[in-house]
Amino acid sequence: MAAEASDGVPPKRVTVLTKTILYAITWLVALFAANPTLEFWALAYMFPLGLAAFVNLRWGNDGGWTAYGICIAIYLVHAFFFFRSKTVRATAFWLVLLVILLICNVSGCRAQLPRH
Repeated sequence: MAAEASDGVPPKRVTVLTKTILYAITWLVALFAANPTLEFWALAYMFPLGLAAFVNLRWGNDGGWTAYGICIAIYLVHAFFFFRSKTVRATAFWLVLLVILLICNVSGCRAQLPRH
């Protein structure tokens, strides 16, 4: 039995394709925001460490594999719930949470980049 809103109308659903496109665009925008010159593009795999650097700059620089694994785990858990969401409201909630995480991540990455 499908969940229905209080007015008897079933909530609108979001397709997996739409979620995938939103997710990919959000991540690409964040990657480019962290390094708009693409000078450090070879280090893109370390992007999740920006989340640790946002909390504590030392964790982002010296946290090692543990900090990296925790940051990756945060994004994997988020992705699990984002792609499991069914309604527009739930998908929007998880997308906003992703944007907040990525804003924190970008600021942590930018704090780690060397200044010229």
